[in-house]
Amino acid sequence: MSDPAPDLLSGHPNAVYGVAWSSDGKLIASASLDNTVKLWDAKTGEQLARFPGHGDGVSSVAFSPDTKTLASCSLDRTIKLWDITTRVLKTTISGHDNFVSSVTWSPDGKRVASSSYDKTARVWNATAGTELARFSGSKQTVHGIAFAPDNTWLASCSKDNRAFTWDAATGKLRHTLTAHSDAVEGIAIAPDGTWLITASQDRTLRTWDSKTGKPIRVVEGHTRYIKCVAISPDGQLAASGSNSGSIRLWEIKTGRFLRSLDGHGNTVYSVVFSADGQRLASASFDRSIKLWDVTSGRRITRTA
Repeated sequence: MSDPAPDLLSGHPNAVYGVAWSSDGKLIASASLDNTVKLWDAKTGEQLARFPGHGDGVSSVAFSPDTKTLASCSLDRTIKLWDITTRVLKTTISGHDNFVSSVTWSPDGKRVASSSYDKTARVWNATAGTELARFSGSKQTVHGIAFAPDNTWLASCSKDNRAFTWDAATGKLRHTLTAHSDAVEGIAIAPDGTWLITASQDRTLRTWDSKTGKPIRVVEGHTRYIKCVAISPDGQLAASGSNSGSIRLWEIKTGRFLRSLDGHGNTVYSVVFSADGQRLASASFDRSIKLWDVTSGRRITRTA
């Protein structure tokens, strides 16, 4: 049965693969297989800008820490950096040999990291667009990449059932995380950097000690494979999106299931918390972006 309530953010005519929330909570960006990036007012749902520069579907978006620049990556094998104020393209970064699956910023805003179907993750100078480091441990597609809050290391996850942590400056492998029995689709690092979480097609979430690389906890409950995961700004909650269209919220400390957010009609490809942790944005193959109240689990369908 379809949900009759309209979404606050709507307009992509194809699947939405990525969603990002600005650090000031005012803006949301979305990435779609319609080859565009869109910028939205997070409160009113008004579309503020449309960036049509990619030559193929856009897979991921990320705001710089100061919210002045938006990074996007695409199946066209490029990463693009957009000026939020002027709404123009600043830089195109090329170098990956296959689809670019995800993009993120270093906390200091000086570097951009990306993951790719070419089996690598890479770090780039955000100003010059030059490659600074390359991580080549995966045997298959690298699905996700995340920067640690202290800027010194990264984590990536792979279709080969593994996740990795890397030295950000040298590209040297720190840990190989092996416990999942299927592709690892999503990865996120805790706000204090002491642990990280992975999401897998084996229908589990796993938390890991970032210092030792050893597993901490297994979280189970999804009935279909998990595509994405996000951690709340206070590090207390995790949100995971599934192939079933369901989003689940979990208490990190115990692994306890809190509530399900239901409304998407297809795979949820991306979830992200607002900076205050009160709201969640999700993006789906069903072409929609949905906003949720984290406490109640209710969908936000009108302005406050």
